[in-house]
Amino acid sequence: MNIALNLFFLSLTIAVFTCFIFNIRKTWRKIRNTGQKAEIWKKGEFRQRLQLMLRESFGQKRMLSNPVPGIMHIIIFSGFMVICLGTLETIFYGIFRPLSFDDFLGDGALSSLFYRSQDLANFMVFLAISFAILRRCFFPPERFRSLNPAARKDAFIVLGMIWLLVTTALLTMGSKSLAATAHNKVIATPLARWLISPLEAFPGNPAGPGSELFTELFWWIHVGALFAFTSFLPFSKHQHLIWVWPNIFYKSRKNSAYLSPMNFDEDAESFGAGKAEDFTWKQLLDSMACVECGRCSSVCPASVSGKALDPRNMIHHLRDAMNEAYDQPDPTQRRDLINGIVSQEEIWACTTCGACMDACPLHIAHIPAIVDMRRYLTMTQGEMPQELQGTLEKLEASNNPWGFSNESRADWAQGLGVTSMSEKSDVEYLFWVGCAGSFDERYKQVSRSIVRILQEAGISFSILGREESCNGDTARRAGNEYLADMQIQANIETFKRYKVRKVVTGCPHCFNTIKNEYEDFGYKTEVIHHSELIGQLLREGRIQARPEQQQATAATYHDSCYLGRHNQIFDEPRHLLKESGLSLREMPANREKGFCCGAGGARMWMEENEGSRINVRRAREALETGAETIATACPFCLTMLADGVKSCNKGDDVRIMDIAEVVAESLPERVP
Repeated sequence: MNIALNLFFLSLTIAVFTCFIFNIRKTWRKIRNTGQKAEIWKKGEFRQRLQLMLRESFGQKRMLSNPVPGIMHIIIFSGFMVICLGTLETIFYGIFRPLSFDDFLGDGALSSLFYRSQDLANFMVFLAISFAILRRCFFPPERFRSLNPAARKDAFIVLGMIWLLVTTALLTMGSKSLAATAHNKVIATPLARWLISPLEAFPGNPAGPGSELFTELFWWIHVGALFAFTSFLPFSKHQHLIWVWPNIFYKSRKNSAYLSPMNFDEDAESFGAGKAEDFTWKQLLDSMACVECGRCSSVCPASVSGKALDPRNMIHHLRDAMNEAYDQPDPTQRRDLINGIVSQEEIWACTTCGACMDACPLHIAHIPAIVDMRRYLTMTQGEMPQELQGTLEKLEASNNPWGFSNESRADWAQGLGVTSMSEKSDVEYLFWVGCAGSFDERYKQVSRSIVRILQEAGISFSILGREESCNGDTARRAGNEYLADMQIQANIETFKRYKVRKVVTGCPHCFNTIKNEYEDFGYKTEVIHHSELIGQLLREGRIQARPEQQQATAATYHDSCYLGRHNQIFDEPRHLLKESGLSLREMPANREKGFCCGAGGARMWMEENEGSRINVRRAREALETGAETIATACPFCLTMLADGVKSCNKGDDVRIMDIAEVVAESLPERVP
């Protein structure tokens, strides 16, 4: 009897796990065969990538950003690590019955450790899963309410299977413990024993919990739950349990704002991503790793302000496109990616703030996929918002988004004693002024404040003046990689001509592009944001702040996405405000959780025609702190916050300032 049962169980186990491996392999082949090659791996990175994968997978730092569901998830995850050993015991017993782990563990400490760990792990997962089911049923967060019905059903099926899996494991261990007691043997499973205790009222019943028949019944139900879960997993969105490992291992090691350059092949029929086959296999892997938890959607400024974009849906769109491409190789027989699966409104609503990528516990990269579709629209289709088209035309004709003559780039510096690199190139720093610092009337004041601070500290610097061109950020994020490439190459030639060693800039977009992306185009130099340099000058005593000169006593600081979240510069700007005599009042959304101003990703040059205005939402949050000064460190943020405050009819009540202006205002008065 045992031999027949063992052979049946062995055959069933082989069939279930063969199908599991077959379906996972099929998905992996779909990803690799559909997507383009990706330049991800570099020699010598294996150890760092492995450490990152293990740290992020087991540490689950991003899950803990929201403590309640984070702790619940960690209990389930860590519990399953322990339960896996019990699963091996289940399979071992099914194949080799009547032998089990008991025959090898004995009755000592090792046996006690095994059973107590299984008892605790299964019970903790039982509690966590029960809470997860109740949470989804009775008090789901907003990000769950927007799930499509299929995903909602999928979640309940998986949670139900896990609940049944751990419950039957506990019942099996509890009844096994009772059966062992009848033979004067102790199996240390107090929690499982407690769970099954209501059935102990029937000790004389031949089908009672102390009988081998009852233990066997629970065991088979447990096996059924195990095999059902294993078979369903490759078809569920919860297959992220498998794909999270390679997804983190192969993630980009660049910062979250990074965009890969393009190769402009003359024979290419299109540029960017207009169909599933145009994405890299890693981007398609992202789509399979997504569990649709909605953490990205809950922090996306476009999504929460009522725009068409939902980052979760965007990644789901890529999965749909890949599945259609795999099932129907002929592109004419399937839906178009853009305007068929993804709308243009979704693509252009992104501010590239990176909040979605920072919130995603599976390290999915939303921004590069969105920009790749923008590249297709801009360079292949010639389709873009009308106002953005005008901006790109100005960039191409005048090297700045305002369309002013490049001959006037240095006009803001007249009378300040600022030299150009053509006059004096043997300097410590090139002050990269940027388009806003050169042409925007409000931000010219910031450029002058930076100059005053540098001169006060005795820093040797020059500017490029008319030789400076747009850094390329706007064109790149708008999808016009060809225009960006021309601008970047022109700037690099200028850098090389003057042998630029260090660059300081006031604009985080210039800072990010020159620091993190110019290396791909053939030039690497030290780049520092003005907040970092000014902080260094204060610490070294090269400038002295006089806090008593400040007109306001309280300030709140708005983190620029491209300075803060993308480049992890949070402390220096706050330090400067405090050193200048201002007390800091933080907004609820600050530092890594800072809320975008709405201008990134070339949105500075586009209108908001959907939902509420992002900058007004952020301005209200700043005003609610009661601060008299709203400080930032970015020209786009300065403009957007000023407009937002005016929209709230508070333009005369608070000052909107760059941190450089705050510091310059605190410096000793110059003697004429």
